[in-house]
Amino acid sequence: MSQGKTLELFHHKDQGIFSNLKDLNHPISENTPFHFKFFNLTESVDSILSKTLDRYLLHLDIIFVRDSVLAAMKETITNTIKANIKRIYFRELQADIQNPSVYRSKITGFKQTYLDNKEKYEDLLFKNNYVVLVSFIHNKDAIRIRVMNNVKLSPEEVDRINERIEKAKTYNDLAEAFLEKGDETEGAGLGLIMTLMMLKNDGLGASSYKVESQGNNTSVIIDIPIRIQKENVQIQKAEEIIKEVDQLPTFPKAIQDIQLAIDKPNSSIGQIAEMVKKDVALSANILKLSNSAAFRRGNKVESLDRAIQLIGLKELQVLLYSLGTKQILENKFPAFLTIWEKSNQCAYYCKLIAQRLNLPKDAMSNLMSAALLHDIGEIILLSLEQERMGKIQNYSASKEIASSLSMEEAAFGITHTKIGALIAEKWNFPELYSKTMEYHHRPQLAEEQYKEIIFPIYLGDMMIKINNEEAKFSEIPEEVLKHCKFFSSGDFHSFRTKALESFQATL
Repeated sequence: MSQGKTLELFHHKDQGIFSNLKDLNHPISENTPFHFKFFNLTESVDSILSKTLDRYLLHLDIIFVRDSVLAAMKETITNTIKANIKRIYFRELQADIQNPSVYRSKITGFKQTYLDNKEKYEDLLFKNNYVVLVSFIHNKDAIRIRVMNNVKLSPEEVDRINERIEKAKTYNDLAEAFLEKGDETEGAGLGLIMTLMMLKNDGLGASSYKVESQGNNTSVIIDIPIRIQKENVQIQKAEEIIKEVDQLPTFPKAIQDIQLAIDKPNSSIGQIAEMVKKDVALSANILKLSNSAAFRRGNKVESLDRAIQLIGLKELQVLLYSLGTKQILENKFPAFLTIWEKSNQCAYYCKLIAQRLNLPKDAMSNLMSAALLHDIGEIILLSLEQERMGKIQNYSASKEIASSLSMEEAAFGITHTKIGALIAEKWNFPELYSKTMEYHHRPQLAEEQYKEIIFPIYLGDMMIKINNEEAKFSEIPEEVLKHCKFFSSGDFHSFRTKALESFQATL
């Protein structure tokens, strides 16, 4: 896959990027490269690159590697920009970056100086013409992503990169990498190692990531085979977690009986309320749910009959899946409360998205119930693997990676989404719930009939992450945004801000 030596680039001023494409949505075709040149990774540039990657992965039907490849691409671009800034920093110090001893003595102050003067250095990238060129191309065997800058790496930088590439080969799983403290002189020392581990777990071996230097240019190449042989080496750990799922009790029969009673043509609110009252915990949970942000309609509800009346029998029937789940998990798993509260917030956002989409009442009921249930696998994984899950989530948040699924899979051999789907299958939930649990972080993998539910839940989760500065708008697939009728970042951010304000007003 050769890259063209002379590029005619068009300046897309509004997006802050140069490209060989007049139309950034130009159709993808074999052996036709897409080139993008920029100085810094702005939200607009980030969005263009993420959407381009999605288009390639969807076009070639390998969207399942999105998490790891997107993380690898962004980590590489971030490191490439950092390499460019280092040239400015060393020049300011009148120090020779190519001299190993000088490099080692001067680099210690780089990280803090850069963080304290980020805007200044990013402005100097443009003034000094330090660029990044990202290229995409594919043939019948692979996609190649090339990230290139116009600087020559110093011997110390080459050694540092090679050391991390070799180090990643020695780890059996991501958990081992977390146990070792990285060298944070220039930034998060484990970044490249984590990236390589994620790629490895998705079936992309050591040869998929390589560094090349030619004259004053440096390239990082990410090769993604179209036919990927995925080998999961974490089978034993996965089996231990699955055993925990197998030991969960069966879904409460009393709740199943209430669901069956609602199905009877002559069932009344009074009759159903009498059945519910026999279960004190269930009664309390229904009252609590009716007064939550997602379900409240006016003043506080004090009686069970009124709560059921406001929720509605058919809506209650589907909500009983989540309420029964709550009864089983809340006392057994310490992470329950945190996840349940987050799921309630997601359900509230889903309600607003459903209103935006004018979803029919039954679809909205399914959406709300699925939103409450979608992260039950995370309850299990957080409770069983608290320390390592905490490290994965902290790393993901610090890197603003929306989904840490590839890291979960590399560490445990299974993801919280798959655990949730297994629980749903164990309790004979409708397939809608198991699909939601499995695909709510990877919505583009979902079958068409489930996207009406999964897309809003994914978007609700992303709103929470963006509110917490743990993800970026640019990571949201364009297909999801269009489905939920968001056609610009301004439109999305306006909706998100108002939703957060209205949710907080209910607390």
